[in-house]
Amino acid sequence: MATSQSTPPCASSTNCTYNTNTNITSSASADATANANAGTGSSGGDSSGFTLSTPVIIGIAAGGAVVLLLVVIAIGLAVCRPRKTVIRRVHAPPPLPVVYKGAPPPMIPYPGGGMASGHSGGRQSSQGNSSGSLAKQALLQVFREYSLGEMEHATGNWAEGRRIGSGSFGDVYRGFNPYNPDETWAVKRSRIITQDFQREVKEMASKHHPALVRLLGYCIDFNQATQNMEQILVYEFVDNGDLEKWLSQDTARPLTGKERVQLMIGVAEGLQYLHSFGIVHRDIKPANILLDSKMNAKVADFGLVRLGAGTSTAVASTRVMGTPGYVDPAYYKSQKATPAADVHSFGVVMLTVLTARRAIHGVGDKQVNIKDWVAPLVDASNAAAFKDPLLDAPDDLVLRLAHLAIDCTRVPVAKRPSMARVLAELMDLREHFFGPETDKVVAGIDKEIDDSNSLGSLTMELKKAEQLGAGSGSGGL
Repeated sequence: MATSQSTPPCASSTNCTYNTNTNITSSASADATANANAGTGSSGGDSSGFTLSTPVIIGIAAGGAVVLLLVVIAIGLAVCRPRKTVIRRVHAPPPLPVVYKGAPPPMIPYPGGGMASGHSGGRQSSQGNSSGSLAKQALLQVFREYSLGEMEHATGNWAEGRRIGSGSFGDVYRGFNPYNPDETWAVKRSRIITQDFQREVKEMASKHHPALVRLLGYCIDFNQATQNMEQILVYEFVDNGDLEKWLSQDTARPLTGKERVQLMIGVAEGLQYLHSFGIVHRDIKPANILLDSKMNAKVADFGLVRLGAGTSTAVASTRVMGTPGYVDPAYYKSQKATPAADVHSFGVVMLTVLTARRAIHGVGDKQVNIKDWVAPLVDASNAAAFKDPLLDAPDDLVLRLAHLAIDCTRVPVAKRPSMARVLAELMDLREHFFGPETDKVVAGIDKEIDDSNSLGSLTMELKKAEQLGAGSGSGGL
């Protein structure tokens, strides 16, 4: 019986050879065992049995180092990457529309001639713009925010010789546009710092009418010298000053009868326009009525009273603002301002225009309210006893104007006419005594400026205002 001959184990792996008859499975098993021993670090075999050679290990290590280096570089770039700079004005509320600050703006012609600085968000207006579009740009885009440095430059660093007035809001200076020295400004430097300033400025700047003094810009800035905030308003300069000056004894010449009726119409137009937006002026008086080079009236400071009151809602104010003699007693009692309060103040202004006397005149115990003085004389049809001796108007016109003025001051307020009705009656009187005249202020100019605030024709405006003003006598007064 033949015995199977086994292959002796190799003394050295380098000299080991396999018989061709060796079982393949056994050989594979042996190789697997050897590989396992090498993988677990077994010392049962020579080092040359490892699967990974030294160059491979070095390659893997180098690759890992490269990957680690790339990760470190990526983290470094993420940390050191320049971030977008965000600039915030700590003291400024949200910006107003069509406001810019910085380099001198391009020049845009005003509707009536002259030039004004404007800005269009970095885009120049096309050559094909219509005159109406340019007019709209001139009024809407000229409004801007100024720096304190620009204000100091415009006013000669608040030179005393430039100060032209003073009021409850602050001092008023004559200024000159730094980018167009031919343009004169009235710069109002506030004594009152209020959080509602920018909100009220936005409201004031959104209203455009030839019978309102135009607001050109504002400034909210920190004064390093005084360590105080500055709040400043920039207005158009109105050439002929205020009505109070023209009613005084030192005026160069008296106002004619036609001029007095015309300025009453202008003030009524301005107030009626404000009332159509629910805005109550609350401080109508001769000092707040300015006359331009053609003696047209412009209502000034229609937003300043609300700044002083610290509220942005005129009809809900709980603080009575205004000037003694002109303030509506019903408004003073209820502390709620409605358009009827402006109607009362306007009636008192009409009486001062007819008499050239203050709302409260006289000395000491003999002080008299102008309404109480004029009313019995009007009832007696004695115009000569109260009208300004320098007024060149027939007594009939004076009496009819005085009757209308007294109607404006009636109590209860439900008996007062709306400002739209007052305006219509004034225009009828002008036509009756001075002949028909085209009212350029009301018809079309404001429509060209801003379609959204358009007055349209006088008839349409009066109807609209009559509806809005019908309730001016209400409100619990």
